[in-house]
Amino acid sequence: MTEKELRKAKKADLIEMLYYLRTEIDELKAENDMLRAKVIVLSDGIPDTKEKQDV
Repeated sequence: MTEKELRKAKKADLIEMLYYLRTEIDELKAENDMLRAKVIVLSDGIPDTKEKQDV
């Protein structure tokens, strides 16, 4: 959407766009948190290279 179209948009349309964008952000944040948790769980099984060097 161009800046000109945004300026002409009605307040209700802008609020609706913000609602859907916020919903999308919340869903992506939840997915990101889930993936980070999976990475932590999976990386616990991999020896840390720093620990290897100290041994």
